Amino acid sequence: MFCELKTVYSEMEAQILMTHLNEENIDCIIDKDDAGGMHPHLQATTGVKILVKKEDLEKAKKIINTKNSEKLGSWICKKCNELHQGQFSVCWNCGEERS
Repeated sequence: MFCELKTVYSEMEAQILMTHLNEENIDCIIDKDDAGGMHPHLQATTGVKILVKKEDLEKAKKIINTKNSEKLGSWICKKCNELHQGQFSVCWNCGEERS
């Protein structure tokens, strides 16, 4: 059974948090009511919910709180020298992972 971990107000933010949870082997899903993408503005009013298994809820809360409190600095890709914001772990320009 899945239960609500957090409500955010954009699918992109939800995807970022899901990535962090998946890195820790926590299964999660997004629940949003934007009419199948036809009305994305509804995400800002009704929110996008991140759901996790009930047994993973406490671990997931700790991960989210840790990620929210980290001050991630910007980084430069070693392969192509592109500057990135700290929350990104892969270079958008060449696909190289942050090291």
